[in-house]
Amino acid sequence: MKTSVRRILLYDKTILVLSFAILLTIILTFMSVIYARSFKSRNDQLISQLSEMQSLSGNVNQIKAIVESKESKMGLKKTSGIVSALEQILKTHGLEAKVIKPTGKTKIDEFTEDNAELEIESTDLNSIVNLLYKIDVSPVPLKIKTASVRSTFEDPDKFTLKLTVSLMSRG
Repeated sequence: MKTSVRRILLYDKTILVLSFAILLTIILTFMSVIYARSFKSRNDQLISQLSEMQSLSGNVNQIKAIVESKESKMGLKKTSGIVSALEQILKTHGLEAKVIKPTGKTKIDEFTEDNAELEIESTDLNSIVNLLYKIDVSPVPLKIKTASVRSTFEDPDKFTLKLTVSLMSRG
């Protein structure tokens, strides 16, 4: 019996080719299953990375929209400099400055800081608070660097305000 099976397998070429083809099909199927599983796990990893990137992209788009709205808001009131910006704010409050003088420009990275000194005499605390608030919420990016408030000798209810204000601009 052993010899007949051996003889059939070795001498009958059709059976030999068919058995080799079946063995090759089994090996290729097994390898395909293994590769398909590894590709599926890699695909799942990439899908999770993509969803994370899309959520971060949404956050970036929101921040970009906020920045663009702030920049457009700043662009609504174009000022030629720090002095004109301060004059516009003072005009809205009906205040007059004794001194408004530019003190120079400073370049910080991609921004330019334009400084000015402002002095207002004989004003009350309510006007000072309103002025500081208006400078703080101004559409033009102003920053108060120093502030000094002193009462006058003649009338203790009147004050002298000295500010150093800077205008931030790009470029």
